[in-house]
Amino acid sequence: MKSNKKLVLLSLVAVPSLLYTAPASATEIPKPAYILASYNANVANVVQLINNINNTTATFQTNLEAALKAYNALTETEKQYVTNYSILSAHQQTRIAYRKLAAQIEEKLYSVDSTSPNYYQNVTETKDWYNTLNAAQKTFVSASAQKILTSYIAPNTSVDKVVNKIQLINSSRLSFHKDVANARAELNALRRFSNISLPAGIEQQLLDAEQLVVKDKAAAKEVENAIAALSPKTSTAQDVQAVKTSFEALTPVQQQLVPNVWTLVDFVQGTHTLPTKDNIPKTPVLSEVAAVPGKTTAMTKNKNIYKAKINVASSEIDTERYILTTEDKMTIIIPPLYTLIDEDEGVMDIQVTKKANRITLQATLNKKPVTFDANMEIIIEGLPANSSFNRSNGFGKQVPADFIISGNRHIIQTTTPGTFQIIRN
Repeated sequence: MKSNKKLVLLSLVAVPSLLYTAPASATEIPKPAYILASYNANVANVVQLINNINNTTATFQTNLEAALKAYNALTETEKQYVTNYSILSAHQQTRIAYRKLAAQIEEKLYSVDSTSPNYYQNVTETKDWYNTLNAAQKTFVSASAQKILTSYIAPNTSVDKVVNKIQLINSSRLSFHKDVANARAELNALRRFSNISLPAGIEQQLLDAEQLVVKDKAAAKEVENAIAALSPKTSTAQDVQAVKTSFEALTPVQQQLVPNVWTLVDFVQGTHTLPTKDNIPKTPVLSEVAAVPGKTTAMTKNKNIYKAKINVASSEIDTERYILTTEDKMTIIIPPLYTLIDEDEGVMDIQVTKKANRITLQATLNKKPVTFDANMEIIIEGLPANSSFNRSNGFGKQVPADFIISGNRHIIQTTTPGTFQIIRN
């Protein structure tokens, strides 16, 4: 047996291919990271090119492109050992942001025609913005735009033109607000270019017109807010008529400043079916001291009467029950509001009175008794184990009440309020 084992061992040593034979298609095992980082010139070159990138200098784009080109030329194995690739990726995201910024600047620059009186002011404002950029960001702005932003530009207006524009301002024209803005823009352009002064009273005319613009906007805003407050559920025809009257009281200049006028048109033309004055749904007035769903709340006590309030509204949590405690070894459980059959809203009043062996549970919503799909529970501790309960039915007769016993607690169960008599057997 021993000689056989030796023969087997000798055969394995003599034929090492039996231990491991690499498949014909097997690739070369990647070299460890430290070998590639130390000896692969391509990887080292890419790492250095990435380190050369500075996103605040004018060479940012050039250096980034050089690093990307060199990185893309690496093999997939070599790319795994570029230790600062995350920096290269971050620079690419920075380039995207710089391009967006340059596009925004050029969009503003070309938003005003060169023949417009506002052209000088627009170029000046854009130039101020352009000058806040770093050298790298500026390289993303087109050469034609840079030429305008770095050249001297004089206002294409004069004192006479500005004076004439101010004198022609007319508050009854639909273009009134635009005329005022243009006159102010030209005057600002002149003053930025040189220290000019206008004839007596001319600038005051412009200031008065600007004050009127402010008043126009304020009047239009009031009507805009009134239109926004209209609701198909709560606004009556009288409400719509009142807003319509307010809109018609505006001047034509003011009316064009109301952006939601077509909403008013829909109401006036009867697109919405409006409630009458008598059937407008009322918003319930809720209690500030109501019990919190899902939590324990101590009921207030006055003599032998305990009270609590529960808010019932669409804004309230309706999936949690209410746990109401007393000082008299009684706990009242009110089921979740979604089990409430009455769909009215308001404040539910819970009242429990214990007098001798009689317990009365009252639960009303808007002065009407409530009914639940689930059981309300009155939990009483310390009663004799053989105690039971009766309740009055609709005909005034005493009938057995539903209850269960859990430990030393008797639990009365009912879907409606009622009076219960403790029977001590």
